[in-house]
Amino acid sequence: MHCKVLKLGDVWRTCNKIRAAIFRMGINLLEYFTRLDPHKNCLISESQFISVIHGQLGATIGLSEQEVAELADYFRVPDGRIYYTQLCDVINDSVPKFSQNDSIVTGLEWEDPLHTNRLSISEERRLNVLITKIASLVNMKKLILRPYFQDYELVSKNCGTVTIAHFARIMAYLGILLSADDFNLLVKKYLKDSYTLNYIAFLKAIDEIIQYLDAHGILDLSGDIMAIFPGRVINAELPKLPRPEIGKIMASRIFGIQNIFHPALEDPKKIEHILTTISMIQEHVLRNRLRVSTFFKHFDLLNSGRITVDQFHRGLDALALNGKQRFFLSLPDVQAIINQYRDPCDPKRVCWKTFEDDIDHIFTTKELEKYPSMEVTTHKRDNEEVPKVGSVNWQSVNKEQRSLCEDAVYKVKQKIIHRRILLKPMFKDFDKHNNGHVSRSQMRQALNSNGILLSDEELFSLEQRFKNDIGFNYVWFLKEVEPKPDDDPLYMDFVEDMKRLNAEPAKRPATRQEKDILQILAKIKGRVVRERIRVLDFMKDFDRCNEQVITRTNFHRALLTCGFELSCNEVETLVDVFASPLRQECVDYRQFADTVEEAFTQSCLERAPLIVPIQHVPTKDCEKNFLNFDERLILSVAMQKLSKKPDLKMNLSSVVADFDKTNCGTVSRTNFMKALTVRGMLNLISNNEFDVICKCFGFERGLRDEVDYRAFMRALDILYATDKYNPF
Repeated sequence: MHCKVLKLGDVWRTCNKIRAAIFRMGINLLEYFTRLDPHKNCLISESQFISVIHGQLGATIGLSEQEVAELADYFRVPDGRIYYTQLCDVINDSVPKFSQNDSIVTGLEWEDPLHTNRLSISEERRLNVLITKIASLVNMKKLILRPYFQDYELVSKNCGTVTIAHFARIMAYLGILLSADDFNLLVKKYLKDSYTLNYIAFLKAIDEIIQYLDAHGILDLSGDIMAIFPGRVINAELPKLPRPEIGKIMASRIFGIQNIFHPALEDPKKIEHILTTISMIQEHVLRNRLRVSTFFKHFDLLNSGRITVDQFHRGLDALALNGKQRFFLSLPDVQAIINQYRDPCDPKRVCWKTFEDDIDHIFTTKELEKYPSMEVTTHKRDNEEVPKVGSVNWQSVNKEQRSLCEDAVYKVKQKIIHRRILLKPMFKDFDKHNNGHVSRSQMRQALNSNGILLSDEELFSLEQRFKNDIGFNYVWFLKEVEPKPDDDPLYMDFVEDMKRLNAEPAKRPATRQEKDILQILAKIKGRVVRERIRVLDFMKDFDRCNEQVITRTNFHRALLTCGFELSCNEVETLVDVFASPLRQECVDYRQFADTVEEAFTQSCLERAPLIVPIQHVPTKDCEKNFLNFDERLILSVAMQKLSKKPDLKMNLSSVVADFDKTNCGTVSRTNFMKALTVRGMLNLISNNEFDVICKCFGFERGLRDEVDYRAFMRALDILYATDKYNPF
């Protein structure tokens, strides 16, 4: 019989497997064996040992049958039992205690949370400049960087590190623009574990730089680094900076331009250029009624009156694009304005407040309260044409050239009128940029293609009159040559319609019912009883001084608030009846309220305790229910015929109720006729009698007339009961 040689390495491997399983699951192996050893002699049978290892803990430990057999052979005593305590000691006592051991990597530099890589001297200088710029930007925008990095750390469970891609995304999201070389320099400095960056050290470096700049006075009030010299502070030791604008603001205006920053502009072309540009901007602002501060003040958060050059450029672009017509500013024009209003103490900033004052000079003059003797001239620029750059001053041209141009314009205008020519579509086809200008050759081609033949001298005079540095201004040319229609404006019909709609309606004469105060009060009392309205609550709010009277207008408003739906003539009747005897322009609303309250009770009952008040019973009758003498006779005869068959026999109410789907108590005239036909009651009356019944019990619901069948049934019951108990 072949027997396998037991090896100590196999048993030790099995013990390691048991040790790993029970420490992973938190199992106490000794408890499983002590349950099977009641005598506490540290020995159990082999079958019990196998039942614990292979049975109870088989799924947890995962030993094969061969491993269990080898383990049992190793810990078996001579009598065949298993020494389980020795097994538990081997498994539990041989585990290393890591908490009592010293750290092997203590003192190494990669364990430091603020660890950074070493760079060369030149790279360190570049990095310091870069970190200073980032710190200045962060301080100026009042940014807090740490939460953006901690959000990533909460997800990835890293210890103070983020990936390179996430670091780049955070920088881009915060608006911190870095070049490729600068970003690589940051990665080289703060790289850790070959793929992550130590953001803790990066944030600490930024905080240290901000604290240093703030402590040494290098930052200005806006949070940016001062451009002239560090530590610029106005105190007793350092003199104040020069203020060249003091005393020269009002004295140095040239057509509304403050010339305080450039007192000696020697080049007359530059002076003419800046004056022309400012005049064009003023004309654009005046025509579109724009407020200049709207486009610049959101850049100046501290209201210092100075913004950066890029911000001023963006504000000028927004100003030019606003309004009904866009305004074109070239780069030389923008640069000339920036140079004119550049801050003398900080070349990187522009004084936009001064620019605003110069542009607003077209509307008014600022700080007039400081100069009471100054004469203000009214600017009449609505109809003036601001000369364009490159155009000729037409007033200085000789008379022959001007007369030749006028003759050419007259010829073109006459041909357009007689031939009904439209030149605008032709010019629009050539104007690809939609700026209102075409070239001189395109102008000649447009005129020749429409059969307008002019001499070279006439064409040259037209070019001199309507050209500028952009091209031929065909918009001004068409205003001169195209005939102006004499059509009435389109809004005139609209104005007439609005006048007709808003006009007060003609007052119609009052009818007999509108003058009857009893019918009006009955209508009001019925509405009050049905809807439980307290009239006094709506009227006493208009009596602020508790005078017991209100004006006629307020009385009308109170009635509208109550919702009585009275006509103007009915309101006039109420006003005349309840007018105050001492003040005819007012109404005694207390008397009116007491009169309406008689629908519920009677006043002064304490003086007559035996009187029992009777509540007003509202009726649903209207003018359409009124019956004359002949109709009342016909109605009485018809009701007497129908009352011979009571509801107890005919059961008419159930049939009519089937037609009343909403259970509102009324049905249409057609359904009422069908119900009478089903019960055979329509044959008892004529068509005239049926019409009188429908008129008597009619009820207006919505926009149609219906029949109140419940009132009709009650009338039949009363007539039947009266006729039944009549002794005669």
